[in-house]
Amino acid sequence: MISLKARNGRDPKELAVLDMDAHLRDERLKQKYVSTMFDILAPGYDTFTRVFSFGMDRGWKEQLIREGVARAPQRPRLLDLACGTGDLCAAIARRTSASLALGFDLSERMLEEAARRAALTPEPALRFAVGNMLALALPDASIDMVSIGYGIRNTHEPDRALGEIARVIRPGGLLLNLDFYRPVNALWRELYLGYMSVAGNAAGWLWHREPVTYGYLSPSIRRYLTMPAFEEALGRAGFVVEWRKRFLFGALGLHVARRV
Repeated sequence: MISLKARNGRDPKELAVLDMDAHLRDERLKQKYVSTMFDILAPGYDTFTRVFSFGMDRGWKEQLIREGVARAPQRPRLLDLACGTGDLCAAIARRTSASLALGFDLSERMLEEAARRAALTPEPALRFAVGNMLALALPDASIDMVSIGYGIRNTHEPDRALGEIARVIRPGGLLLNLDFYRPVNALWRELYLGYMSVAGNAAGWLWHREPVTYGYLSPSIRRYLTMPAFEEALGRAGFVVEWRKRFLFGALGLHVARRV
């Protein structure tokens, strides 16, 4: 049964009192805004993602996992960034028999949800910790695979994030990424972001009685890269794209890239 009411996240009013535009423009403030938002969203996040995407989120993740696992080494050392409730990390770890599976996130409430879920299922041992993808507390070339679902868009420096990811991935290692992108076509961009704005605000009111909790989606995409620009950034960071898939006319993309 689907519940539209979050269980025990932080008070949505903590986010409502923040000036979203000011926080998204200021690199020093964006991290605070994003971590507060996900602390609020954590308890109902999986349900929201499934409902808001009309069930497509599962299919997108399945395709990304399938393509990544097909290229993965045996028993890889896995790092999942912006791990959220840990669903992507757990699925990849299980299907690759990962020798190490780490999940990093800025939101402590998300990590609590991830640990709770992991305790309920016979997954490989998963470790979760607070971590910032702009400054990863890991040695160079220490990871075989990095996975990210809807994460790089929430940083204020995508190039720096990709550089850090490239640093910790060994040469020949893999990056699996799923995210929304700013559509290239101007007409489609305005139609799509207009829909996301209305739908996000409505969902925020339904789940939390505060439209701003999901009203962040549209402005975060508007400020982000297009899919071609993201692929250029991957190249600058030292990755070669081995597989990609576009959805929603380029508004959502899946990538498997290899560290050269």
